[in-house]
Amino acid sequence: MFQKDVLDNMKERLEKIVKEGADLYLDGRQVSAEELAWACCVNEEAVYMPDYIVNQDGKLTQLRYDRVRQT
Repeated sequence: MFQKDVLDNMKERLEKIVKEGADLYLDGRQVSAEELAWACCVNEEAVYMPDYIVNQDGKLTQLRYDRVRQT
């Protein structure tokens, strides 16, 4: 079971990333910071791996979370 402080902390970090100009994606779909934080915190059985997409200047433009399926 997730803890509210973990959820709030992740949401705050993701909101900062969005304010700096990056888009957030979850399994290929653009989502809000709140939706991404919630999904990662409540899906205890799934492991999420973030991919950091940067432009040619090295600025973060996308943060993509894709589920890593364990076999």
